[in-house]
Amino acid sequence: MLGMLKTLEDTFAAMAFANAGERQEAMQMAGVKETTVSVSDVYAAVAFAEVGCVPEARELLGLRPARLVPTPKVCGFLESVGLSGVHVAYGLAEA
Repeated sequence: MLGMLKTLEDTFAAMAFANAGERQEAMQMAGVKETTVSVSDVYAAVAFAEVGCVPEARELLGLRPARLVPTPKVCGFLESVGLSGVHVAYGLAEA
């Protein structure tokens, strides 16, 4: 909650500086960086992302390709003891 309040404070302070014509200070307070991407590129990237072409969208925005981390393989008991692919039937027996 405190993080959100700090963000709001910084944003409103940045707006005051921007209204006073202090552009660089306002951008620094708001944590905003200048970009060379045009508005049409942003709209095109959104369109690509919406249809599932995320790599193309990132390329339009000049972003580096996302490094995908492979999902960890969950290993069951049979795989861990070297018996993957072996058919095993489990059952319950009354003692």
